[in-house]
Amino acid sequence: MKAIKIPLEQPDKYTQDLCSLFAEAVYETNMDAYTKRNQGDKDKVISDIRYGKIAEMMVHRMLMHGKRKPNPVDFHVCGVNQKSYDCDISIPTSMIHVKSCLDSSSFPNSWLFQPNDPVVKNPSSSDILALVILSKESYCYMMGAQEACYKNPVKKSLNKKVLYERDITS
Repeated sequence: MKAIKIPLEQPDKYTQDLCSLFAEAVYETNMDAYTKRNQGDKDKVISDIRYGKIAEMMVHRMLMHGKRKPNPVDFHVCGVNQKSYDCDISIPTSMIHVKSCLDSSSFPNSWLFQPNDPVVKNPSSSDILALVILSKESYCYMMGAQEACYKNPVKKSLNKKVLYERDITS
């Protein structure tokens, strides 16, 4: 499994603030759903949502610079029953699914997926993964979702599928 590594521009303060406001609003409308998934640490959940939206904005900017004509990033606050596995960004030829993680020396860089996500279970040839590493020098890996070889997480209690950075670069 091989992915293309692409550097990303850091977001400006406006983008960071917008993503923070979005994360707060989404948590408030969906806190019951997070609690059911044993994600009760409000600050951690809000932080994860914020970083995810920042990653989307960074990928969107990279696609704009490449003249790929991406649709705008969605900041609509959905209710629980409106959630879906739709792609985060679409361009005329592809559906891009953005996942993010913080660069950490404590744990290997990885991205978690719900096991029943169609991009995991039955990806199409137009499904693209944008796997973002957020750090001082952020970057992402772009790869076809059909090329992904998901693993079970090291932490056995997680009902997820995972991609590890070390596996997509070899």
